[in-house]
Amino acid sequence: MRKVVTFALLGIAVLICFYLFMHSSFFNVEKIYVTGNKEVSEQEILDISGISSGGNIFEVNNRICSKAIELHPMIKKAQVIRHLPRTIEIRVEERKIWAVVPLHDLVLCIDEEGVCIDRRLYFPSGDYPIITMEKFPEKVNLGQKVEPYGINMIYQIWNNLKPDMRKKISDFHYINSKKEVVMYTAVGTEIKFGSTDRLDEKVDFLEKALALEEDFNKKGTEVIEYIDLRFKGQPVVKTKE
Repeated sequence: MRKVVTFALLGIAVLICFYLFMHSSFFNVEKIYVTGNKEVSEQEILDISGISSGGNIFEVNNRICSKAIELHPMIKKAQVIRHLPRTIEIRVEERKIWAVVPLHDLVLCIDEEGVCIDRRLYFPSGDYPIITMEKFPEKVNLGQKVEPYGINMIYQIWNNLKPDMRKKISDFHYINSKKEVVMYTAVGTEIKFGSTDRLDEKVDFLEKALALEEDFNKKGTEVIEYIDLRFKGQPVVKTKE
């Protein structure tokens, strides 16, 4: 019985010593640094995180700090990593411009999730998809998602287009009321794409239609008015008279 009590007391003493050691100044944070950032400054991320040097490294709540950083419209993902004994790394993944959405006198820069990461008076340099809509929200703030359902549809279509096909598309138009997508080619042909059902089939038809459009332009014979891919079977091709 004495041995049991002795071992129990010894175990408690070890736990107390371990606890005191873990909360001692040996584990006080001395260095905090940020990785993965390009657009957002390190100081801005540190300020948002609320992490400061001097506190115990185990008292930093990784989850709460990460979520606080992710509130920044330019930050897609944040991770707080402890490097024992006294260093903390904040690893971030910034949002990147994927497409632009003209809205009144502004140009909204959005990522692939539709999150508005910038509002400009001019189009950013770069080859980004242009997206218009039947109905826009009255106002879009930084960090707000712009018509996420429609943006997700267009992103799926874009990802399935070959690079040479993307170059032939001028812009995308989302019809909110029908949840359908219409494209316009660089020469003005309307592509009634519809929803993302039968996506592979539609993209295959689209590739052939763009080749047909190019052939017509070279020959100077006919001009395509629109191509309708919304229904099963062969697409409808309407030429201008």
